[in-house]
Amino acid sequence: MQTMAGYGVAVPLELVRAAIFFAAYILISFQRLPGVPMSRPAASLLGAVAMVSIGRLPLAEAYAAIDMDVIVFLLGLMIVVGYLEEARFFEWVAQRIVERTTTPRMLLAAVVLISGVLSALFVNDTVCLVLTPLLLEVLRPLGVRPAPYLIALATASNSGSVLTLTGNPQNMLIGLRGGFTFGDFFLAMLPVGAGALLLNYAVLAWLYRAELDRPFDAPVHGPPVVMDWPLARSGLAIFALALVGWLAGLSLPLVAISAGALMVALARRDPTPALARIEWPLLLFFAALFVLMRGLETTGVVDALTGAAAPRLEGNGLERAAAVSGIMLVLSNLVSNVPAVLLWAPVVPSLPDARELWLLLAMSATFAGNLILIGSMANLIVAERAAARGVRLGFIEYARVGVPLALLSTLWGALVLSR
Repeated sequence: MQTMAGYGVAVPLELVRAAIFFAAYILISFQRLPGVPMSRPAASLLGAVAMVSIGRLPLAEAYAAIDMDVIVFLLGLMIVVGYLEEARFFEWVAQRIVERTTTPRMLLAAVVLISGVLSALFVNDTVCLVLTPLLLEVLRPLGVRPAPYLIALATASNSGSVLTLTGNPQNMLIGLRGGFTFGDFFLAMLPVGAGALLLNYAVLAWLYRAELDRPFDAPVHGPPVVMDWPLARSGLAIFALALVGWLAGLSLPLVAISAGALMVALARRDPTPALARIEWPLLLFFAALFVLMRGLETTGVVDALTGAAAPRLEGNGLERAAAVSGIMLVLSNLVSNVPAVLLWAPVVPSLPDARELWLLLAMSATFAGNLILIGSMANLIVAERAAARGVRLGFIEYARVGVPLALLSTLWGALVLSR
């Protein structure tokens, strides 16, 4: 047992590392502690540095802990998506679909469909970032409250992102750690995601039925969107090639970063604006979390967690699905879905039916994001972008939709995946 000497007392190094890990996770969980205004990436970076400098995790071991497959996969996809954002592709698609709606219920269905499908392909955070201002512009002359449609955008982005490995960061992590191909994951999640999007619309349509019965004050028209067609065509062609590569079973990170590099080459313009759209804090968040998890693994806590979890996950499929989903629903709303998945990542391979467990983790961590307003980054993006334009999305109003939706979607996912 390694120890640290301090003030004449020898403290086991394992205890120090465990304390650093849990302190970092507390900072990640509670973003508004008095006197500690710290974002999740900043909190994870602070913990990773403390793990090396105070916890004495060797620097070489910290570097080795960072899963470069995950980082490279995310980076490559973000580059392509950044160029599509520059081309205004997402806004153009949304406008074309929304302008064909004539009633509040049709508009609600269109928002759920657009958000869900685009999020499945291009990462849900990006979709919410781009579409929130457009949606508010569409709603302004219609004489309706924006809240139902903003909640639809946020929740459907979470629900739809469960469908693919490119839908959200935790799916990417699970796909690489669980050895899934793009096609395998999509086929397994297709009934889960399709059912969740139907539930998404049904819950919203029921809860806001009185508002949705009132006609619009004016025809639906969005602000004019001029798409950069050459750039959009290049981006879509490259993304299609990447999809073909992933479906063919080629390396997920290699295909992604090759697509990103090809996009930079074929765009034939200054890449700075597109690269500025990359979520660099998210990449930092992942890298630091990997270091934190490596420090925790050296303490024996992960082995103890494996031993405690194994007996509880040996029941029938539905019992196990309920146990995993319930834990992830709570854990994802405490520490966010990516840190919650990383806590399980070292445990799952040693448990029976690991493939099913990975899928359950992906499903439950994603649907947990719909529970409350702070449950996912996509929700917060919608709320913050709306607030910047004078529209407040209330915590209670969101929870009125999010709680039943998260519970029903998770139940549906557990039933499908435990068959």
